Amino acid sequence: MTTSTPTILQWQAEVVDQLLAADVSVAAFVPDSRLNGVLTALSGRGVPLRSLTREEECVAYAAGARIAGKRAVVMLQSSGIGNALNALGTLAVPYRLGIPMIVSMRGTLGETNPSQIPIGRATSPMLGSLGIQSFSLRSADDAASMTEAVLNMAYQAGETSAVLLEPELGGQRERR
Repeated sequence: MTTSTPTILQWQAEVVDQLLAADVSVAAFVPDSRLNGVLTALSGRGVPLRSLTREEECVAYAAGARIAGKRAVVMLQSSGIGNALNALGTLAVPYRLGIPMIVSMRGTLGETNPSQIPIGRATSPMLGSLGIQSFSLRSADDAASMTEAVLNMAYQAGETSAVLLEPELGGQRERR
């Protein structure tokens, strides 16, 4: 039996390249299909992955890593932003830990699950209410520059910020 390496999309490869260039030392995540290519590539390059069950645990794990002087990234689905708000608002933001987030968007273009739509619509406003800037990535051509900019905001300026992976990128749940 042979196993094949999963195909990684252009935007996923560029996100991974930027994470590696920024010396990310750990990725805390809640599993999501759009993030699979990024996670597989990071793991293959030796970056430890911490699969956690709740999004606020990811923020807390990344906060601990940042306090210890490491560069962590949080990867989650937009439906989990509501779960993460308390940890973001009481830990990451006030202590300027600069945690970058890669957020797989649900509830936006082409969504067919009505339970995903309210949080999808509220993701950017909820983050913004805590002073967290978020940037929608819709084109693979912008993946490297946007990821690099968010990582710089986090690691250089101490500003928790997010890249929002929109359905137009592909990689699961894209419009049909």
